[in-house]
Amino acid sequence: MDRRTLLDGLVDGGLSEYQADAYLTLLERGTSPAVDVAKNCSIPVPRIYDILNELEQMGYVETLDRDKLHARACDPVEFIEDLHHKSARLSDVASEIEDRWEHSPLGEHEINVTKHAQTVLDHAEAKIRDAEWVVDLAVTDRQLADLEGALEAAVANDVVVRASVYSEAGESSILDDHPVTDVVTEIRARSISGPFLAVMDRTVACLAPTERMPDPYGVVVNDELISFIFQWYFQTCLWAVWETHDQRRRYPVRYVSLKEFVCDVYPVWWEDAVISVTVEGIDTTSGEQRVVSGVITDVLFPGKDLTGTAPGLIQLAGQATVVVKTPDRVCTVGGWGALIEDVEARRITIDAIEWPA
Repeated sequence: MDRRTLLDGLVDGGLSEYQADAYLTLLERGTSPAVDVAKNCSIPVPRIYDILNELEQMGYVETLDRDKLHARACDPVEFIEDLHHKSARLSDVASEIEDRWEHSPLGEHEINVTKHAQTVLDHAEAKIRDAEWVVDLAVTDRQLADLEGALEAAVANDVVVRASVYSEAGESSILDDHPVTDVVTEIRARSISGPFLAVMDRTVACLAPTERMPDPYGVVVNDELISFIFQWYFQTCLWAVWETHDQRRRYPVRYVSLKEFVCDVYPVWWEDAVISVTVEGIDTTSGEQRVVSGVITDVLFPGKDLTGTAPGLIQLAGQATVVVKTPDRVCTVGGWGALIEDVEARRITIDAIEWPA
């Protein structure tokens, strides 16, 4: 280690610049007259006596009265122990600061990135408790069990919870011994692992890649447009293509995706069934919450099949509109981000289906 680095280390250990210089000079030269110590370091001769006296009081050196004042370094064992203790304490403080920074509340920025996936999971848990409409989850079975408390709070708020679950244990799942179907509206089982993903109320998305990533990280998004992209990934890749594993029986049937509603209902409506619905959503003109109840009179989407075949999600990737006739008027209902319809649907409830005689 070069002398400058060693001096900086002694200063970090609590010595002043002059004290560190004098002490290091005595370590290098052994017992020496005070004047020689000053000549071999950067301390002015008139100051060397005060510096050596300070070091002696601190226990680092001892002075000897001869024809001239001499000094020598004391056994550094206590000083070394003190340096080791300070070093360990500073290392612990550094680790604690890093940990607290990673786990401190995230700001309200559109995108927050963190090095620890657990920070994202903790943030998702808090947002699940505050959800009002819907929670979409892509999780492992263990993560779903860990979120049980937050999901109970969501259910108490009448929130629809959809979970796409991958079993870490393979064919068996801890959910078999730890059922959470009372707090999850529907569970679909995946055989392919994927990232942790949570989308709450179409406004917040939390993503953490799988642990196989060489540099784990997490992302929290507070932006409706980017959250829409994550939700579309959930709907098409993590939800629609997988079979239902379990679901909480709930009538009347509710949908939180207009596109999924159209996929299921279009063939029934085409066969002249009278479908009564209640739509909870946002008025696209005023931005206020709005509830619409009535009968479906039309279903519109690009490439509409006039044979009544159920459309796929790809057909509905653009515009999809449901026309509802209420006692007062005809109302158009669109999905997430609706602009030209009267209502942006947040939740659609099928009140009744009546078949023609």
